[in-house]
Amino acid sequence: MKKEKQQLIIPFAGLKDGTHQFEFKIDSKFFEQFDYSLIEGGKFKIKVEFEKKKNHFNLYFKLKGKITANCDRCLEPLAIKVKGKESLIVKFGETTYNETDEIRVLSPSEYELDLADDVYQYTHSMLPTKVKHEKKKDCNPEIIEQLEKLTTKKESKEVDPRWAALSNLKDKSE
Repeated sequence: MKKEKQQLIIPFAGLKDGTHQFEFKIDSKFFEQFDYSLIEGGKFKIKVEFEKKKNHFNLYFKLKGKITANCDRCLEPLAIKVKGKESLIVKFGETTYNETDEIRVLSPSEYELDLADDVYQYTHSMLPTKVKHEKKKDCNPEIIEQLEKLTTKKESKEVDPRWAALSNLKDKSE
């Protein structure tokens, strides 16, 4: 069941050529509308500078907000402050252009621009490579204890005979 979509639409058909400012706010409902989102929730303020030209549009995004995602270490929710800038070029044409994420092609019959998928991608690109609490002590102590039990390896002094044979070959060649 799809949830109600939070709209991020610019109705460009009635706009004059030139620069226009738009501001959007999104929250956790926005991220719920996408299946398999890494972002559990969040709150964002998005400023869009929309430059309308005769044959194309230039869009400049400023995103600032807070992302709620699960810690990679303990799986507890974690709030991360993020901000970023992105840009997008929108052209008109009948063929799609999939070479880059910075250029999108719209059909000449379109009259509005939906930015939901773009903003979704931009917010995900702002996630750090590893989403985790800054300090290990901020993680769930029960989970950390279980992880340490499972990852503690008993070092074996016994060498695999196959490796011992290779080691002997190495010693003879020197």
